[in-house]
Amino acid sequence: MYKNGAIWRGFGNIAPMQTVLIVDDEPSVVEALTAQLLSLGVWIEGAYSGEEALSLLSGCPAVIIADYLMPGMRGDDFLIAAHRELPQARLILLTGQAGAENIGKVVNQARLFRYIAKPWEVEDLRLTVQEALRSYEIEMERDERVYLTQELLKYMQALLACEKLSDLPSVTSEWQAKFFPSGAPQTPARVEAQELFTRTHALRQAHLKLLDELEKQIEARTAHLATTIQELRALTSQREAWVKIVSHDLRSPLSGLKQLSALLRQGTSSSPSLSRYAEVLEKTLTELEKYVKNLLDLSRLSQKDIVLRPEAFSWEDMVRRLHALILPQLEAKGVQWSADVAPLTSQGDPVYTAEALFNILSNAVKYTPTGGEVKMRVALGEGGVVVEISDTGIGMTPEEVKALWDPTFRRSRPGTAGEKGTGLGLPIAHAILTQQGVAIQVESQPGRGTTFRLYWRSFA
Repeated sequence: MYKNGAIWRGFGNIAPMQTVLIVDDEPSVVEALTAQLLSLGVWIEGAYSGEEALSLLSGCPAVIIADYLMPGMRGDDFLIAAHRELPQARLILLTGQAGAENIGKVVNQARLFRYIAKPWEVEDLRLTVQEALRSYEIEMERDERVYLTQELLKYMQALLACEKLSDLPSVTSEWQAKFFPSGAPQTPARVEAQELFTRTHALRQAHLKLLDELEKQIEARTAHLATTIQELRALTSQREAWVKIVSHDLRSPLSGLKQLSALLRQGTSSSPSLSRYAEVLEKTLTELEKYVKNLLDLSRLSQKDIVLRPEAFSWEDMVRRLHALILPQLEAKGVQWSADVAPLTSQGDPVYTAEALFNILSNAVKYTPTGGEVKMRVALGEGGVVVEISDTGIGMTPEEVKALWDPTFRRSRPGTAGEKGTGLGLPIAHAILTQQGVAIQVESQPGRGTTFRLYWRSFA
């Protein structure tokens, strides 16, 4: 039972889990302590001096019991040296001669676990060592959990960095070998860590599968959307090309017919019917020419062929100009006009802006009966200038409001005085205003009039 003359090893009849190192210069004390602790089921190693015991620290004993007075290295100095090498070990000083000062030295410099005075009570000795072993196991388990938690966090980071499902097995295998090496003890902490490891892998695998499926769906939908957009562009291009062709082919003959009607009106014929027919012809041709011009303008606006030239303009000047343009229509129908304009300026193309606003005003007068009123208000609102054009006309249904800007929506309803129009004035106004960043809001109810509210964000 002795090894190398001075080192003795013994163990209990239960499979050992921890090691207890006993250091005393008296062999009888070592043997007595060994016999008294065998029932704890631990490995027990003995040494007869502090110098010899230092070589046994490589075995990582959980508990070290050392006598105070020994030849050469004293027990307190040995325990301090042992603490530097094995800070987790539980140290017990065994002596009957050490004073409070010597014990305090070990407590302060070696984190002494207990002090046992000679002679000792066997049951007290066993309880003290049991408590030391349990304390050591708790700390080791805590340290192991901290280490495993840190490694799990690193593994999760590695999983998050893995962006392809095909790369996941190699990453997992690498960490599996590092995390749970072959032969490692299956402690409760490691069992829990293994479960978390497996669940984390399964979650990331499911996540990557989902991302892969979503990516495929997005690619498929993007391809479908690209095809749809291409088809819509082709249809739009065909429609706009048709509008341009119609506009180009009709403007020349319409202009000729208009000149012909003027000659008929200036003719020497005294027939009153001939002059009346010529007047009707001229009026019709004028409307057709206006319609063709609106088609051409709308096509050019939709294709950005018309270049808007923004500049600062005064709203007071703009409203005066609009009133002069709309005045003949107001007087012809007997519609009242009122304007409330703050001295504000905005940024925009004044020519096309006037055209857009005139189209809205003309539409308001068209659908307002005699004796009604059209109002225009310009004020400073939240974030910019707010322009309101309201009337007391016949109003619109929600369906009509929804289709207000659609040039393909045919409006068959004439004005309150039987006026006819091209139906393109408002779509042209919408194209001009939206290209200048103007937001448009429309409120209308049948029989209760309509309000156009324009939000002009740009200041001069």
